[in-house]
Amino acid sequence: MDLQPERASTSISLSSYLRLVRYNRNFRRLWLAQIVSEIGDWFYTLAIYSLLLQLTGRASSVALALVLQVLPQTFIGPAAGVINDRVSRKRVMIAADLARMVVVFAMLLVRSRSTVWLVYPLLLMETLMAAFFEPARTSVIPNVAAREDVLVANTLSSATWSVNLLVGASVGGVVAALFGRNVVFVVNALSFLVSAMLIRGMSFEEPH
Repeated sequence: MDLQPERASTSISLSSYLRLVRYNRNFRRLWLAQIVSEIGDWFYTLAIYSLLLQLTGRASSVALALVLQVLPQTFIGPAAGVINDRVSRKRVMIAADLARMVVVFAMLLVRSRSTVWLVYPLLLMETLMAAFFEPARTSVIPNVAAREDVLVANTLSSATWSVNLLVGASVGGVVAALFGRNVVFVVNALSFLVSAMLIRGMSFEEPH
């Protein structure tokens, strides 16, 4: 039996991205939430590293922070996938964003060598919340995009991650240099609040 090509294989072009973002309200809000939260993630990374170097004077403290930002996702990933398959992904994303907002605000408590230890459990918590948010966001894309737009949506989402890395790290470093680390932490925390509000405004069915 000959298989007919599916309409799902829509050609990917700038016009297809613009059409998707313009006419699909749910995906537009999800995409904007991704931009805000991911830029926020990278926005304060340099501020964290400079804080650790200033308070401890050891490169090993930065290395440990980097490990805590990467390694936990490897272990929590399977559990996050199971939860996102059984619980409302919209609620998971909102909860993860609000939890990260609280965590980043708590970074303001780190002001001396005696409190620098707080950075590590806070980073761990923020990483774990990101490990729940990202699979939920990815899983929601087929629920908010038409079948023929799923490939375009996934491609735009992947490309956005790379741009967010560049923009977030660059702008975060500039803001930290001009206004100080505390401003970076406040802006980052508020970015998660904005992301949660964007996701809250979405309306879609979630088959599990």
